[in-house]
Formats: sequence, structure tokens, C-alpha cells
Amino acid sequence: MPFARSVRIGGALVAAACALSAPSTQGVAGARPQVDLSVSVTTTPEPFLPDGIVTVTMTVHNDGPDVAGATLPNQNSIIVYEKGYDITTQPPPYVLFEPGVGCSAYTEESEPIFPGPHIFFGFSYWFGPIGPGDSRTCTYRLQLDPSTRQDFATHWIVHTPNDDDVNPDNNRFDYTFVAAPAQASIPVPTLSAISLLILLVGLLFAVTSTHSRGQQSSLTTRSSPPHRRLSPFPRCRP
Repeated sequence: MPFARSVRIGGALVAAACALSAPSTQGVAGARPQVDLSVSVTTTPEPFLPDGIVTVTMTVHNDGPDVAGATLPNQNSIIVYEKGYDITTQPPPYVLFEPGVGCSAYTEESEPIFPGPHIFFGFSYWFGPIGPGDSRTCTYRLQLDPSTRQDFATHWIVHTPNDDDVNPDNNRFDYTFVAAPAQASIPVPTLSAISLLILLVGLLFAVTSTHSRGQQSSLTTRSSPPHRRLSPFPRCRP
């Protein structure tokens, strides 16, 4: 069974987007830690197969100057949000196959959002504190939906609500999942109407010829004279 730690929160993805676009409170020196977070992702295998398993390696790096996520040292407060997928009429392109190693992975499904309505499905990955110049890596596996047969683009955005990111331009990582080429189907040879008619006439002719030869052989056998069996020894007359 695919793994999914689901959290259904009304407007969760909308709230996350608002948090990412909120203005920085870096006005007061020393009020909040100053960090520089970036995120990168690699996948294997590439390209993917429908219904296949893909391993994702996500790395979050802090270029400092302060420790990121240290305000709540016993909690994972560095969050990577993945692009939300509209599942109103179709399933998400994949689901989490098992828990992540190195982070806490969650799925989030929104309540219906109007106008529409639309229902969005998203993923979030939570990391612990990261010191200046350090990185944390999370590895998780996902399973593609059988209907996912085309390339699709996504992105991840790293965010820490309790710190000020001095370089938000590198908070986002864009990526395209590449689908394996569809296997070419082997064409089945077909016959035209004229070819079928010629084939049928040929079969009828072959059956008729075989039947006629059988009748002739039967008549020849019945009209042959009886066969006399000769004795190997001459008969003596008295």
C-alpha cells in the first residue's frame, strides 16, 4: 500500500502560499535569525514509467549567517512546499510510497476552493535546524499513478516561518519529471477486401480439388479385377 501521511486542512495550500509571499520582518536588527536557504532535488530512475517507483533526494542548504530553524529547536520548522496539483477531475501524478528518511513528509488536501470549485493536493517536507554552511538531505520514494504517462513540471519552495531569508531568490527549485517513451506497438498485418476474396476463392478451389481426387480414387478401386493368389508350387495331375 502506498504511504501517505494525510492532513486535510481547509485552505492549507493557500495559507502556505500567503506565508511565502508575506513581507520580511527583518527591520529590527537581531529580532529574527538571518538565514539563506536553498533547495535542490534529484530523482532516479529518469525517465519514469507509469505506476513505477522513483527515488527523490532533496537537499536543503543554509548559507547563513545564522542557524535556520533554531527558534524551535525541538521541532521541524524548515518547510519545503511542493507545487499543488488540481485533483478535481484527475488523481495527483504520484503518491508517497513510504515515509521519508531525513525529513517528515506529509500530504495535504484542500477543501473545495471557489470559484470552481477546485480541490488541490500537495506535499510538504519538514526539516530540523540547519547551521550556517550546513545541509540536510531527505530521501523518499514515490509511486507514479498508472495514468501519468506524460512529462510534468513541478517545483519546491523552502520556507522557514521564524527566520528571515536574506536571499529569497534561491528558495525555489524547478524540475520536470520526464516520462519514458511509449513503446511502439507492433502493427498487425491486414488484408484488403480484394485479397480476402482471392484467398477465399483459393481455399474453395483447394477443397473442391481434394474432394474430386478422393472420388476418382474410390471408383478406380471398385472397378479393378479381383486379384488371384498364385500358389508357389505347381499342382500335380494324376
